[in-house]
Amino acid sequence: MQPDNTSQQEKSQPLRPKRLDNADLIKSSFWIGQIFMIIATVSGVFLAAQEGLSQALLFENLNSKEKNYYLQHALADELSDNIKTLNDYSTLLKNKAPYDLKVHHPLVDMFVWNNMKYSSNALETPSHILSAVRRYNTQTAVLIGKIEARQFGAKHGAKLLDELNSTIKDGALIALVDNYTTLHQELTDAGMDVNPL
Repeated sequence: MQPDNTSQQEKSQPLRPKRLDNADLIKSSFWIGQIFMIIATVSGVFLAAQEGLSQALLFENLNSKEKNYYLQHALADELSDNIKTLNDYSTLLKNKAPYDLKVHHPLVDMFVWNNMKYSSNALETPSHILSAVRRYNTQTAVLIGKIEARQFGAKHGAKLLDELNSTIKDGALIALVDNYTTLHQELTDAGMDVNPL
């Protein structure tokens, strides 16, 4: 009996990989599925980018409003303090009319106002408010200078100072408080924890 050569030959030859069936590549359903897959991927990336951009813009807007809120609040506090200081100065001029006026020169705070020029949020404050505060600061400084130089009498200067204080208090200060109160409400509604100072 002869040994089975065919089984030995099959064992000694390396196994060949089975031939791939490319019939799926020819079918239109394969290509349609691939096209829909590409469209879905592109659409998903686009929608995710849109949502990311939307969230980034919302965050930037809220961040800017928060900075503007604190800036306006600080300006309103400084303006209120200056009005009180100048009211006290006016009262001194009316009641005592001191001889050496320069000794009683009022100390007006300008820290916030002077530093607003370095803030990118300064011009987000409504322009009519900024203009009114700027005019008030300039006019009070000029008026105090004229009072101290005796170009105006103490009582007349005090009367002009009271008019300036009344105008700013009933105008720009109220508008400034209303504006930062609105900003505070918008930030609170958006879920941000904003200290009312």
